[in-house]
Amino acid sequence: MAKKVKGIVAQFGTKGYGFITGDDGEKYFVHQKNIYNKSRLKTDTRVVFQAEESEKGLVATNVELEKSSSSESTPLSDGAIKGMFAVLFIFQLIVAYKVFFPVAV
Repeated sequence: MAKKVKGIVAQFGTKGYGFITGDDGEKYFVHQKNIYNKSRLKTDTRVVFQAEESEKGLVATNVELEKSSSSESTPLSDGAIKGMFAVLFIFQLIVAYKVFFPVAV
């Protein structure tokens, strides 16, 4: 059975694999295919993962970035993005109207 462990990425190479040092002091092998969202890991990044034992040693699976309570920004919702595009579109319409149909005084 896999246990949930927190740790720090010790190294992660360009070939898609590396090692995580768990808070329990163990070193875990991690492969790109075991990373949630297939994102690239960077050295010294805090992660949470499932620890499993394989015939070759300890392996990290379901690796995710650790959620921190610091001032990290949250991603924008779809509604917020659509709203910003709507405002931008309206602004462009106003500018185009003033450029192509100037008001004669």
